[in-house]
Amino acid sequence: MIMQMVRAATEGVVSQAMQQSKAAEDLLGKINGYIPKVQSAWRGGDEKEFEADVRRKLVPAMLQLIAAIAGFGGNLTKAMGVMDQADNKIKSLADGLGDVFSKIF
Repeated sequence: MIMQMVRAATEGVVSQAMQQSKAAEDLLGKINGYIPKVQSAWRGGDEKEFEADVRRKLVPAMLQLIAAIAGFGGNLTKAMGVMDQADNKIKSLADGLGDVFSKIF
């Protein structure tokens, strides 16, 4: 009952989170693909340090971002499941209470 009122909006948020996670994964792939291109055009040395910085700083940060976004969507999906279970229990209790009252009256 509770989640039924906001289910569509919640599912929309989960869908957007998964799309953002996919976009971040795609961006990480592009970043990794551009490293050799940037290195080949690099002038003045230190192209290996550029690669090391990207792999040491940017890639881990992107992986953390992807995990956080995916985790948010996954946790929201789990929360919806818990709310669905609670709604079902409440409905079951209400139906049982209705049966008791109908027997009394």
